[in-house]
Amino acid sequence: MSDRPTTDLRAAVIGAGMMGRHHVRILGAMKGVELVAVVDADLDRATSFAEAHGARAFATVDEVPDVDIAVVAVPTEAHVPVAEMLMTRGVSLLIEKPLAGTHEEAERLVAAAEAAGVTLAVGHVERFNPVVRFLASMPLEPRFMQFERLSPFTPRITTSVVSDLMIHDLDLACFLAGEDPVRVEAVGTAVFSEAADIAAALLEFPSGCVASISASRATQDKVRRISVTESERFILADCLRQDVSVKRETTVEFPSSEPNLYRQANVVEIPYLDRGGEPLALELTDFVGAVRDRRPPQVTGADGLRAVELAEAVERATGAPGA
Repeated sequence: MSDRPTTDLRAAVIGAGMMGRHHVRILGAMKGVELVAVVDADLDRATSFAEAHGARAFATVDEVPDVDIAVVAVPTEAHVPVAEMLMTRGVSLLIEKPLAGTHEEAERLVAAAEAAGVTLAVGHVERFNPVVRFLASMPLEPRFMQFERLSPFTPRITTSVVSDLMIHDLDLACFLAGEDPVRVEAVGTAVFSEAADIAAALLEFPSGCVASISASRATQDKVRRISVTESERFILADCLRQDVSVKRETTVEFPSSEPNLYRQANVVEIPYLDRGGEPLALELTDFVGAVRDRRPPQVTGADGLRAVELAEAVERATGAPGA
C-alpha cells in the first residue's frame, strides 16, 4: 500500500459492465475513497463512467496508476490474470462472484493474496441483503432450509445456472448453517441453452441440517425466497420484498367432544428490518473498512473458494458435460 500522506484510499474499478458501473457509482461518491481509474476494453465506455467522477479511463490493467484497492468486475475467465497482476502490486481486491471459474483457480487467488499480504474479498452481495443480515443476527438452529432463486431467461448469460444464480445460495446455506456440507446431491436440465438452466441441489450438514436449493432462469417471475425450519419456529424470508415472518406454534388441542377435529394456534411475528443502505454499497463499505482496519472482510477469499467448490460439486452431481 502506498505511503501517501492522504487518508483516502485510491481506488480502481476493472470492468465497466453491468456490475462494474455500479461499483464506479458507489466508490465515486464514497467518503475516504478517491476513485482514480476505470478500466474497460471499451475505452469509450470506461471514459463515460470515469469522467462523471473525476477519474481517468484506461483500456488495460497495466496502465492503471498506483492504487490501494480495486474491484475486479471483468468476466470470470479473466479474474486470475487481472487479480494476480494487481495483487503483485500490493493492491487489495474485491472480486465479483464467482471468485474464479474453477476451484484450482480460486485456490490460486487465495494463495496469491496471502503471499502478497493484501485483503481479498468476494462479491457475494446477498450477504448484505437486509433479510440475510437479519437472519444472520438470529440464534438459528436450522433443521431444514429452503432457497429459491428463480429468474427469466437472459441470453447474455452463457454459463450454467449453478455458477450464475445458485452459487449465491450455496454460499448463504453455509453461512446460515455455520458449517460446510458433508454431502451434495443435485439434478439439472437445459431449457434454452446448452448449459443447465434449471438446477436443484440438496446439501446435508454435519449437524443434520438439510438445505434444498432451487435455481432457474427459465421462469417468468423473479423469486428470491429463503425459509428456515427449526424445532419450534418457521421463518419465511423474501429477499426481494425484504420482509421476514416468524411463525411459532403455541397450542394444539384435541376437543373431547369432537374427537375427529383439532385446533392449532400459531403466533406470527413480523420483525422490523433495518433496510438502510444499498447492499452493494454496504459490501463496498465493508471491504474498504477491512482494508483500513486490517481485518477480514465479511466474505473472504476462503468463502469464495468454498462457493466455487460447492458449485463444482453440484455440476458433477447433475452430470453436466465437463464437470
